[in-house]
Parts: sequence; structure tokens; C-alpha cells
Amino acid sequence: MLIVDVNHGALQLAEEYLNLGYNVDVWDIYQKIKKSEDFKIKYQNLKEKFGNRLNLFFENPDFEKYDKIIAPIHCPIDVNFIPFTDAVSEILEEKFGNVHKKIINITGVKGKTTTTTLINHILKEKYSTYLHNSNFGSIAPPTILKILNNLDVDKYDFFIFETSLGLIKCKYGAITNVLENYKIAGGRRDALTAKFSSLKNAETSFVNKRDIEKYNLNIKHKCLNVIDVDKAEILNKYPLKFKYFEKVFEFNKNVFGLHFVENSLFAIEICKNLVDIDEIKERLKTFTIKNRMEIKKIDKKFLVKNINPGLDIKAIYYAIKDFLEVFDGDIYIGGDFGVVCEEIDVKKLADILKKFNCKYIFVGEIGRELLNYLDGIYIKKFDENKIKNNSLVILREKLS
Repeated sequence: MLIVDVNHGALQLAEEYLNLGYNVDVWDIYQKIKKSEDFKIKYQNLKEKFGNRLNLFFENPDFEKYDKIIAPIHCPIDVNFIPFTDAVSEILEEKFGNVHKKIINITGVKGKTTTTTLINHILKEKYSTYLHNSNFGSIAPPTILKILNNLDVDKYDFFIFETSLGLIKCKYGAITNVLENYKIAGGRRDALTAKFSSLKNAETSFVNKRDIEKYNLNIKHKCLNVIDVDKAEILNKYPLKFKYFEKVFEFNKNVFGLHFVENSLFAIEICKNLVDIDEIKERLKTFTIKNRMEIKKIDKKFLVKNINPGLDIKAIYYAIKDFLEVFDGDIYIGGDFGVVCEEIDVKKLADILKKFNCKYIFVGEIGRELLNYLDGIYIKKFDENKIKNNSLVILREKLS
């Protein structure tokens, strides 16, 4: 068999299939082993263990010689292949039997980390849970195998996973949204196809009604739940309170931003299968999440922090809009390039920033580039102890 893309977990999958008795070729399409010492060591260890049953190459392969080709859904190749999500699902069943009945899996374009964190927060009082999302490292589907290999699976009632490339085999699976149907695989496929083609892996699925209407989707799934996020009535923007199907839900003062409403509806709809709705309401009141529109007071000034490696232009737009409607103040914006595969378009970001009449303080590499399009102050690094007014901090950075 051929497994493609070391960067998104090909070596992890290779090890699993080698242990199952397959011979495996790995195509390092992005030359990651040449650039990363960690990947190089991982490959060398596998090669030492499995010898000639494992082969690595960097050039385009002869696809016709393989009876099985496995690759991430966004891989830029023109042959039929098994997506990583389906390969991981196959191995899960082979190694762990019905472990998928304990798995809650969240994918989508935005809201994955918040939703998984909230689901874990709601369930952990009643169940033994294990959470892995982007706050803890890679969310490529093969990472799930690595995690389960190192756990006593029987100890846990539920595993809550965020994944980037679609859904693996699971009891409850949700696609939070496809805000933008951007092209992937060098234009061969798109985000919508990538996400929704994996919906079959969920026994019970949850999708956003806005996506169905926006993209005119006709979804066939034996247990489909369509979440109408527009049914939520905002009662108060801060502290955040909303009504949903005659129930009133509220967050505490450490949470800010209307996007929490949409994310929480997925958490509510999934968790109400497992806990009482009144218990969910109480758990929302004690929820906090680091960096994702986290709010605190410093010397009588409000600071809202949105530090996220995957921030995109739409998320930035809504963050600024929410902040200015409630607090007004300064906007610190910027961060680093190269923290995720999907790079930000600085010119488009500048066009969005021009829509608001506010003071910008640009930060880091991205901030320096924004100075080519907008007037503002530049600082190399943000220091929360130096804010002079109410402030919103929006940074694309790796989470520490």
C-alpha cells in the first residue's frame, strides 16, 4: 500500500498498518522528513523496526502498482484514494472493537476547539472523559490512534476529539460549519466535500442548518440532526445570555463573543443525549476557555484575548464587531505567519480592518505586513500589562 503526506500523519498510519502485517510505502509529498528532525527520527525508528517492509520516497510514485492508496482528503493527487478519516476508522475497529461508541468527534471550519472544550466541560462531572483538541497539539485524524494506543481505553466513558480533515468513526459526530467553501487539494476538491463526505462515519450526526441552506445540500444519513442556530434568541451580549427552544442559557463574565452561542448549540444538542438539560444549563455558567475571546479586567479596563493559530478573516471580522458593540477601545492585531497550513491573506484582512473606525496596534510579522495597507502603531510583541484602554487582542499564534 501507499500512504501519502508525512506532515499529516502518514508515519503514524504506516506504523499501524505495518503492525497489521502490510508492507507500506510512504510518499513524503512535502519533503517534511528532510526539514524536521522529529519526523526524521520517527522514520528511522520505524525503518529499524520493520526493515524492508517500509520504504520512503520523495518523488511522484507510480500509483498503478498499489492496490491501496491512503491520503488526506486535501492531498493534491488525481487518483482514487482512501481518506485518512476512513483509514483511521478502519484501524480503530480492527484494534479497539467498538471504541467508536465512546467517541464524540467534532470537525468543521470554525468552532471546533470551543465546542469540544465545552462538551468536555459539560460531561466530565458525570462521566470519565478524555479531551484532545488543538489546545493539545495536532488534530490530524491519525493522532487519535497515537492517543488511544497510550491510554487504558476501558477507563473512559467518552473520548472527545477535534479533527481537521473530517470525521472518524464515532458515536456522535458534528460539522460545526463550513463558513467558506475554499478550494483544497490544489483546486481539485473543496472544504464542503471534504467535511461532508466523512459524515457517514458518525452513527448520529449533527450539521448546521445554515450550511444546508447556503450550499443547497441534500444529506442522506440514517440519524441526522439539523441544528437551527438562528433559533437562538440573544437576550444579552455581555454577560452572554440566550434563549433556545424556550430554555434560557447563560455564560459567566469570563466568556465573550456571539460565536459562543452557535458553538454551544452543538454542545447542548449532543450532550442532552447524555445528561439532563438543567445540568447543561448549570455547566454553561461555569465554562471558561483560554484565549478564545477570553475576557478579564486589568486596572478597570476590559481585555479580550483571541489567540488562535487558525484565525481567519471572517472570525476576525466578527471578533472586532462584537467587541466594538459592547466595549469600544483599541484593537491589537497580528501574529505570525506559518503557524497553520492555511495562511492568512493580509491584503484581504486589511480590507476588513478598514471597515471599522478604531485604533489599531499591529503586532508581529502579520502586523508589520498590515502597515503596508493601514496606518497604525507597530509593536513586536503584545504585553497585556501595558494596555491603556479597553482592548481586543487578535493574534495568529501557536498556543503555548
